[in-house]
Amino acid sequence: MTGPDQLLAAQRRAVQELGALRAEIDAVDSQLHDLLMRRTELAVQVGEVKAKVQPLGGTPADGAKFIRPAREALILRRLVARHKGKLPKAVILRMWREMISALLQVEGPFVVAVQAPKGDTALWDLARDHYGSRVRITPLTDTRAVLAAVNRGKATVGILPMPKAGERAPWWPALDEAGGRTPHVMGRLPFGDIGNVRDPKAEAIVIGRAPNEPTGEDRTWLALHLAAAKSRRTVLAAARPLAPDARLCLERARGREWLLDVAGFGGEIEDEMGRLARALDAEVRVLGSYAVPLTRTLHAEAARR
Repeated sequence: MTGPDQLLAAQRRAVQELGALRAEIDAVDSQLHDLLMRRTELAVQVGEVKAKVQPLGGTPADGAKFIRPAREALILRRLVARHKGKLPKAVILRMWREMISALLQVEGPFVVAVQAPKGDTALWDLARDHYGSRVRITPLTDTRAVLAAVNRGKATVGILPMPKAGERAPWWPALDEAGGRTPHVMGRLPFGDIGNVRDPKAEAIVIGRAPNEPTGEDRTWLALHLAAAKSRRTVLAAARPLAPDARLCLERARGREWLLDVAGFGGEIEDEMGRLARALDAEVRVLGSYAVPLTRTLHAEAARR
């Protein structure tokens, strides 16, 4: 049996051990803080170098000159791949997303326009989680308003709902207008863990004018303009080599216009696009590309815990 003296001695040792561990935590926190300040200094220097080539200006539209969605995706994928230990990968991703967004705002102006009609918080939650708690988010009532905000330079990026079959006025054809002067697809949300958003099934597309760049694991939106109407089955069969997402094989104009979400980066699948165009007797236009999200990786980790 343990007597009072032994118990008291154990308590004293525990207090000493806790004190030592907490002192080490304080030291690590200071190191992390030093690194974070250094990370900020580097971000400022990056902005200065970019400004020498392309002056940023002071409007939300200028944010498209310095944001790099592909670079962000590569950073997050690398960190998630190398991460070990008890801290969930989803938490690492969320911490870095907050930091990346904050440092983007150090480089220059950044505004997010999101479709968020009164009482509908789904896309607002996705926008906040991806672009951080300190970014300026402008809620707008409908898709046309979001498109207009990005078109007119009032917002750097726009967050729009995932298109669905049967919509009377889908927003995606607007990306295929004005001779390529419109914004393009540049992201898909959620990129990581769904977190505590109030609609766990919410999904969104990010549009903007930042350059599309390959990450090695990308998907692309294609608009198909067919000479003659074709069935959904025919379109999907012709697109099979591009691994189309059947959920985003959407029709308009009575089967003569289609939206396809396919595997690969827009600038690297030109041969496949050419074969698709010939197979369907169609004109194929790229509406943008996005880095494949990490949601499946994080869901798999959560299932193992």
